[in-house]
Amino acid sequence: MCRDRFAANNKIICMKRIYLILMLFSTISISTRANNILVTNANISGQNTTSHFSLINFDVAWENSWRTSTNESNYDGAWIFVKYRKNGTTDWRHCTIAATGNTPATGASFFIPSDNKGAFIYRSADGIGSVNYTGNKLQWNYGADGLLDNETVEIRVFAVEMVYIPQGSFQLGSGGTEMYNFRNGTAQAPYLVASNAAINMGTTAGTLNPNGAGTATGTLPVAFPKGFNAFWIMKYEVSQQQYADFLNHIDAARATVNAAHLGEINGTHPNLVAQQPERAIISLNTARLAAHADWSGLRPMTELEFEKASRGYNTPAVPNEFVWGNTQVFPLQTVNDENLATESVNSPVTANANVNSQLGRAARTGIFARSTGSTRALSGATYYGVMNMGDNANEICIGVHTAPGRAYTESVHGDGYLATAGTSDITTWTDFNAYGWRGGAFNSSTNVGRTSDRESIITYSSLYYQDAVTSAAGGRLVRTAL
Repeated sequence: MCRDRFAANNKIICMKRIYLILMLFSTISISTRANNILVTNANISGQNTTSHFSLINFDVAWENSWRTSTNESNYDGAWIFVKYRKNGTTDWRHCTIAATGNTPATGASFFIPSDNKGAFIYRSADGIGSVNYTGNKLQWNYGADGLLDNETVEIRVFAVEMVYIPQGSFQLGSGGTEMYNFRNGTAQAPYLVASNAAINMGTTAGTLNPNGAGTATGTLPVAFPKGFNAFWIMKYEVSQQQYADFLNHIDAARATVNAAHLGEINGTHPNLVAQQPERAIISLNTARLAAHADWSGLRPMTELEFEKASRGYNTPAVPNEFVWGNTQVFPLQTVNDENLATESVNSPVTANANVNSQLGRAARTGIFARSTGSTRALSGATYYGVMNMGDNANEICIGVHTAPGRAYTESVHGDGYLATAGTSDITTWTDFNAYGWRGGAFNSSTNVGRTSDRESIITYSSLYYQDAVTSAAGGRLVRTAL
């Protein structure tokens, strides 16, 4: 029975009350093991038939949240986006969230991007530990989405853990010996990204030298995401569960395209099931990553953003460093609770990366965070608390080694919809030559996991010459803080 009824124009409007629980098994470097982001009690209320909006109510909770105004001066949060479908249909559509009229829970803040595709929720003051934000309200402008006042709909609320990367200068390249590492001209020294101005590529002092992976001519335009401007990044790699959720909320034809040769997910659409929900998905290619980003209202990451999120603001580079800030790596060998959501490190006890490991597969995302005694190096975390950036799965990202990559812009994000072919409908995202890999994977050499190693950025354009599906390619998504 429908509980929420609204009278308008002598008609009874029934908006179904939907409860959705999304379990994303994940971890973080801050203190404890599992974050387990959870959305509950999602429902619709407060319909306004004059302005054609309703309120989407929901609770969201996750563990190991933080906000600090010192040192890193950053915080974590969650990207909230909502899908709906009309009663009796299978077509999931993207909800438009109003810029005003939203009410976060006590202790939380909302940020609504200018394209109104979702909302970020995060701590409103410094703190650390679990959060449980109840009674959040987002104003859904259903009229803008083409819905009539008397239509019955079903909603699904999705939450993705994110980390805020603040604006600021940083160094590209470490001054070390990494393959194709960025350099300041021909000097074996890092290049300082000091502003969001266009960057001149070249081999003279003060220019950015791609050092063999890309031409040392031309510029990176102002619009290219250089990492200087603030952005949000997924705290963990895309998991099998997140990708299954994506497939189950697009139509069968588009899902078939994005699930071809995907051994990690079983079942029949729209009830596809992740074999190991907590593990990073490793059967992505550039088209799948772009489609997932488009559907989520996010965008692919660039290799400059990869280095910023890893190294941090105004932090001197360490030659040949890994993403956790030093040159020591201890590859994972064995795990406890294998094939369970509680999978944890067994040996060596100092393991901090699933790279060149004996495990032979992707691990649970965030596996290296310990319940006690965890440090940045031991947990394999970046300067800002992003997990598994240098290991587990290769990070598919936009590179500066090709013209299509350099044409990428930071202001364009997914609109929630895909092209008929099942690909992103953002044409500048669909050229595989724009992409490459950064970071290591469970089956890669340890060197590839170093922050400034660019050996794999040419994977698609100069190695496979196609948008290949490989055995260890995953990724994570970002959003410009606009």
